[in-house]
Amino acid sequence: IFGFVVHKRCHEFVTFECPGAGKGPQTDVSCEMNVHKRCVQSVPSLCGVDHTERRGRLQIRIQALPGEQLHVTVGEARNLIPMDPNGLSDPYVKLKLIPDPKNVSKQKTRTVKATLNPVWNEAFLFTLRPGDSERRLSVEVWDWDRTSRNDFMGAMSFGVAELLKGHVDGWFKLLNQEEGEYYNVPVADTDDCGLRPKFEACNYPLELYEVMLAERRGSAELFAIKILKKDVVVQDDDAASTLVERRVLALGPRPHFLTHLHSTFQTPDRLYFVMEYVTGGDLMYHIQQVGKFKEPHAAFYAAEIAIGLFFLHNQGIIYRDLKLDNITDFGMCKENIFPGNCTRTFCGTPDYIAPEIIAYQPYGKSVDWWSFGVLLYEMLAGQPPREAVAICKGFLTKHPGKRLGAGPGGEQEVRGHPFFRRTDWERLERLEVPPPFTPRPCGRNGENFDKFFTRAPPALTPPDALVLAGLDQAEFEGFSFTNPDFPQPQGSLV
Repeated sequence: IFGFVVHKRCHEFVTFECPGAGKGPQTDVSCEMNVHKRCVQSVPSLCGVDHTERRGRLQIRIQALPGEQLHVTVGEARNLIPMDPNGLSDPYVKLKLIPDPKNVSKQKTRTVKATLNPVWNEAFLFTLRPGDSERRLSVEVWDWDRTSRNDFMGAMSFGVAELLKGHVDGWFKLLNQEEGEYYNVPVADTDDCGLRPKFEACNYPLELYEVMLAERRGSAELFAIKILKKDVVVQDDDAASTLVERRVLALGPRPHFLTHLHSTFQTPDRLYFVMEYVTGGDLMYHIQQVGKFKEPHAAFYAAEIAIGLFFLHNQGIIYRDLKLDNITDFGMCKENIFPGNCTRTFCGTPDYIAPEIIAYQPYGKSVDWWSFGVLLYEMLAGQPPREAVAICKGFLTKHPGKRLGAGPGGEQEVRGHPFFRRTDWERLERLEVPPPFTPRPCGRNGENFDKFFTRAPPALTPPDALVLAGLDQAEFEGFSFTNPDFPQPQGSLV
């Protein structure tokens, strides 16, 4: 994996690990070491000693100045990877605001020759422009090479929005290129190993309803209105499910990642859900544009969805129809499924249905974690990293009792999985984590949604007059509702 060759007599002088070495499923949580049981006696106990800096560390200080400026001081680096035949490197640091296709903002330090512990102590100034708060400050360490292309050694990045709120000062681990584009990992103080955990934590049938984009009269505020035909609801025996959906949408206090309901009302032939208009589009549309998400993208969106499932399960509600294009539709929810309670209803989308539903066995919240595993696999389809393989296998375990997230401590199992090792759940719930990708907000034209739907004429399909004539309106008693705590519409993706 690494391609590093060393004499046998020199093994004792090599103090770093292969950057591509992975962690196995039985890896120790504290040390991230995975060894054969028969070899334990031969492995030194390094618990409490952080030996996982596979690429070294970098000291950096970043301070926001008046006038929308960032002052960056690059101090020194330690324990860098040897990149040259002499066992040393010629490192320099490259800084820029990303995304930056034309490298307009790129700045770099001088090159320090033949060392693994370079000292720069150089300062840089970045002048921010409108919109830069959504970008990230990328810090990369490269090895200069006289005869061939320079070699990447490690990276990290910081959200500009976070930097504007407070300064950064300390040591940070150098990460691989993909992780470094989205994360930074502070190095724990050697005198306080207890800080390390805090650092590392840095469906209805299609014809049943239609969705219209509406504008409040007298303002430019936009809403999405979901419209259901009563005749179809009654024919499909879904009146009770519709009231369940209304109750689930009206729950509070709720996580930011669940769709907010403004109000519901009804006419003699239709039911209306007035909801926030989320301009970023849906996950299905975005996955169709990019093919697959990088691991940081998938981990971010999966964590948001998991927080929503934690909330529903704690309320005794199972979702039963989780999929990329159906993140915020609660039409198949089932209430009162607390630990010990089960249901047998056969429902869901074929590719996402859990084995216990297909086998007509009693089931609970475990079915949601199966669907979550399928959804996560779809986001990562291609060549998922090792941690992603492990978490997908955990969610897609056929035995519901052994499935990740389905047990009594399921929430902590999901939150503590290595796949979410860079996720700070508390900050994510408070909306303090900058998303790895921010869709360009759209307005009336709905650019972030499938044109198959947005180009359709805004006309309601007529109901069945014969069914309406014999309809008992009492079935929909209590449907109308106005949410007094409805927030301003959000622009997030999920």
